[in-house]
Amino acid sequence: MSQADVYSTPHRIIHWATAALIIGLVPVGIFMSSIPYPPNPGANPALKNSLYEWHKSFGLVVLMLAVARVALKVTQGTPPPVPTLTKFQRIASGATHHLLYVLIFLVPFLGWLATSMCYGPVNLFWTIPVTLPFSGQPGTCSAIYRVHFGTAVLMTLLVFAHVGAALMHLVVIKDGVFRRMWP
Repeated sequence: MSQADVYSTPHRIIHWATAALIIGLVPVGIFMSSIPYPPNPGANPALKNSLYEWHKSFGLVVLMLAVARVALKVTQGTPPPVPTLTKFQRIASGATHHLLYVLIFLVPFLGWLATSMCYGPVNLFWTIPVTLPFSGQPGTCSAIYRVHFGTAVLMTLLVFAHVGAALMHLVVIKDGVFRRMWP
């Protein structure tokens, strides 16, 4: 496999950093939202608030990485598809990647928007204010959070499909697709 067939080091760093953050953010998001508020039994407001702050900050980092990734794609391009891919594999790969790109922007943006609207201020790692200039009613925020959750579930399912396809190329097909993004 030539260098032209492999993603650049910046592409790979951003890919794996984004993957690690998403893999961490999803279970943290589910866990933090399951912690009850006082006076309910098991309430732990300090833990809940801390997890929310980490979740918001790392979600914004994912959004920044998505911007960087698109900028890299535009300025550096990407390797061409592996010639051994079938037409179905090319279509499935393209559709999955495009939808993942959309969701990697949309999921954190929706969380940022809803939090800015009703639960501001939003600070990046407790320090840098990044609240969006929108306000809203609790019902609107709740609806946006539901879409945030639904799109996060869809993104998680696509990540599983993406990982499954990558492993299939590594273990079964053995066509070098996996090595194109491996560090």
